[in-house]
Amino acid sequence: MIFSQKSSLDEYIIGKQIGQGAYAVVRCGLNKVTNRKVALKIYKKYKLMDPNRRKSVKREIKLLEKMNNFHIIKLYEVIDT
Repeated sequence: MIFSQKSSLDEYIIGKQIGQGAYAVVRCGLNKVTNRKVALKIYKKYKLMDPNRRKSVKREIKLLEKMNNFHIIKLYEVIDT
């Protein structure tokens, strides 16, 4: 996984919402540099104030880092704003 303080959401064109969960919404996106279509999972920080929720999100990120399968979404980057 790439954890980047240099990257920002400004590098993406953020499109319509395609999903919603307990902690986040998922939107279509386009990376302006690579022209690659992506799904952006955007968390509201106030929803992660609860330690159990924050732990759940960290666990999800760690699992996605390890995944390498054509049928499973690939985690490219985590941006903390």
